[in-house]
Amino acid sequence: EEEEEEEEKDVDLPYDRTDSVAFFDLDHTVVDTNSSWLWVQHEVNSGRVGAHMILTAIYWFGRYALGYGAGAERAGAEAAETYKGVHSDKLRGDVETFFNEEMKHRIRPGCVPVLRAHKRRSQRVIMCTSTWQHPAETAAKMFGFETKADDVICSHMQVDEEGVLNGKLTKIAYGDEKYERTKEWAMKNNVDLKKCYFYTDSYSDVKLMENVGYPVAVNPDPRLLKHAESRGWEIVDWGLAPQRAKKPRYHYGCLNGARQSYA
Repeated sequence: EEEEEEEEKDVDLPYDRTDSVAFFDLDHTVVDTNSSWLWVQHEVNSGRVGAHMILTAIYWFGRYALGYGAGAERAGAEAAETYKGVHSDKLRGDVETFFNEEMKHRIRPGCVPVLRAHKRRSQRVIMCTSTWQHPAETAAKMFGFETKADDVICSHMQVDEEGVLNGKLTKIAYGDEKYERTKEWAMKNNVDLKKCYFYTDSYSDVKLMENVGYPVAVNPDPRLLKHAESRGWEIVDWGLAPQRAKKPRYHYGCLNGARQSYA
């Protein structure tokens, strides 16, 4: 009973009108890990990725962790080529299985009451991530965000008329491009970004943070921590998922860096 009472405790929000929208980054923000890194490990374990890919992954994820992710979008575009010829529905099914097995339990505990607080005020909650549409839309549904494809801000892999991926990206939502995609969404939805929130851990998202009214640094990387302190932005620790020590199985892949062999 005490646990339920604590769970229902509201979170103070500086702006609580219904014309606000709360945008949430996914990796290391909503969840306490990087889903792409788990995917690379899965590919190594399955033998579909060689040493070159794991070395590339270590390089980019290391830079990202320190707040130096510029250029990673090129690596993502190259990784998208490995899905050329894969049916989008097949990838989506594998993504959903992967998230159910490996990501469902990784939500940061501090995210839950904040998400609930925005919903209580009838504020829209939007997933805003650099990853591709399949994991982005799966995560939005799993963690309680808006689920319509047009209301999930993310990078997009191109799909042909037969529903097959052609290995190219039509939209990129990484770094400054995440701001551009969010601005496009806001214009289409008559939303003033200066009345909105954005929660993220990464310095790569700083342009979007600079352009919303309420930027929040969640367990920030070193560069974002320093910048957020200098700007007087809110800095929060949302904690680690209680089950984060669960041993991953890595049965299914979905994200950057794959050399996928689909039948």
